[in-house]
Amino acid sequence: MRLTVSNANIKDDTATLVSVGIHPYCIVELQGEQVNEEQVAASTQSGNPEEYALIRRMDVILSGMDDLLVVIDEYEAMVQAAAPPLDEDAKKKIHDKGVYCSEGLMQALIRLDSVECPMGFETARQQRRQGVRHVQKHLDRVDGMRTKAKALTQ
Repeated sequence: MRLTVSNANIKDDTATLVSVGIHPYCIVELQGEQVNEEQVAASTQSGNPEEYALIRRMDVILSGMDDLLVVIDEYEAMVQAAAPPLDEDAKKKIHDKGVYCSEGLMQALIRLDSVECPMGFETARQQRRQGVRHVQKHLDRVDGMRTKAKALTQ
């Protein structure tokens, strides 16, 4: 759900109504999607729409990694194909792509970490654990390639 006041998106969930500019007769829009109760019941153990929203939020985070996984595969191929001696341009490309991959994975990990699953939302908690393991697996993979790349560039 997204709250819009006078065409401005309100990002602070803890802000008071007055502090975000809501006053009598102002225009307030609440944007979001209607929850399908059958889908909620099928996707969660608790049947709670909040748990379903958390699951959807994690799905968006993990599906956003698809492009990054392609870049990681390219980086892996680049490191495996590299043979010393490397010129400065090649060293910089390898280093920069490794940093880019690590940063992208760390951002995904931080976004997953920001999803707080209350007790009782077992499906969401399990999906969060699986998502963190998935991102961590790729982060370990990139770290291993960066170690190999560092040995090549010295």
